[in-house]
Amino acid sequence: MRKTAVLAIVIFLSLWGGAMAQKKESKKKTPIVITAKEMEANAKAGWVLFKGTVKAVKENLVLYADRVKIFLSPKDNKIERILAQGNVKVEQGKRVIMSQEAEYSVKEGVIEFRGHPKAWEGENLVVGEKMLYYPKEDRSVVIGGKGRVNAIIYPKEEKKGEAGSQELGKEFQR
Repeated sequence: MRKTAVLAIVIFLSLWGGAMAQKKESKKKTPIVITAKEMEANAKAGWVLFKGTVKAVKENLVLYADRVKIFLSPKDNKIERILAQGNVKVEQGKRVIMSQEAEYSVKEGVIEFRGHPKAWEGENLVVGEKMLYYPKEDRSVVIGGKGRVNAIIYPKEEKKGEAGSQELGKEFQR
């Protein structure tokens, strides 16, 4: 069980690690391009809402959702949190996370995926009731809730010349 949980966390970290590493390396500001069927803004209340087949792209990271609401600080109009709801999907190359809701808190530095979140890269999959990702710490937590965390891991094929499971298998056959 402990081994499965550790592997699930490693997979989940790999899903987000690439995007965060690129942001740290690149000091050049790149725009976020958002498309939606509708946009509504309320300056007095401090939010901007995108509705209807929302797509947000930043470098090679793509977010899809039915609606995305951005909450702004009343002091300086900086982003405090972002809430994506309905058919949330985040893609980065072969990496995908799907859930019904995702919320990013700038102050707490955490992205929380809720509503049957699933994360996979290629065939590898991890499922839980809730997934938390702390980009500044490059750390994640997958919570099973009422159920358990489930992971399906496909071992990478060994490269020619690497010692590994085949040689270990020979030792056990002796």
